[in-house]
Amino acid sequence: MHDTLRRLHEGRRGTGTTLDRFRLNELVSQIAFGGGRRRVYRRIVSLTGVRPGDAVLDVGCSGGYLARKLADAAGPSGRVTGVDPSQAAITYARRRATRAMTFTVGVAQDLPLPDASFDAVTCTLAMHHVPARQRAAAFRDMYRVTKSGGRLLVADFDTAGRPLPLHAGGRRMRRAAATVGPLEELAAAAGYQVESTGRLPLLRYVVAIRT
Repeated sequence: MHDTLRRLHEGRRGTGTTLDRFRLNELVSQIAFGGGRRRVYRRIVSLTGVRPGDAVLDVGCSGGYLARKLADAAGPSGRVTGVDPSQAAITYARRRATRAMTFTVGVAQDLPLPDASFDAVTCTLAMHHVPARQRAAAFRDMYRVTKSGGRLLVADFDTAGRPLPLHAGGRRMRRAAATVGPLEELAAAAGYQVESTGRLPLLRYVVAIRT
């Protein structure tokens, strides 16, 4: 199992970690959530406040699992864009996309998208793949593409919770917390107004608004 987990984190480069074996990563995520991943992600969609007709961005979308749930919330009049550094993940996501969904290769700290174009931006279990020194830039770029009054939801491993032996990401986030600060501080430094923070199974989340 540990050898398998190490192979998940392929494509490590200066801009972060690319999960080329994303389908195996999704299987491990299901195991880590104890079969409750669907329930957790429904709660994440609820926290975003996405409404029919909204334009939504999912940063670090992987194979599009969350993006498809966001598309359900945004409805046929909305649109969902997914961005991920893994070409393999984007190809997989595109094959399962509806007309209202688009996917493109890119990194959180340099989003290939126009300013102020999204009502909601999400980033779930992706920030720990961004190098610690570039996380502030990632939050600034998410802020850039968020509309005035738009919402941000970032969720990642709860570094204050129980150990996460099944996933190396938890250990990276725990090490990084001492040097870059918690997610809400990064959001506030980027210009967002933090609305709420909280915990879900395995995760800690931040909801913020671009005022």
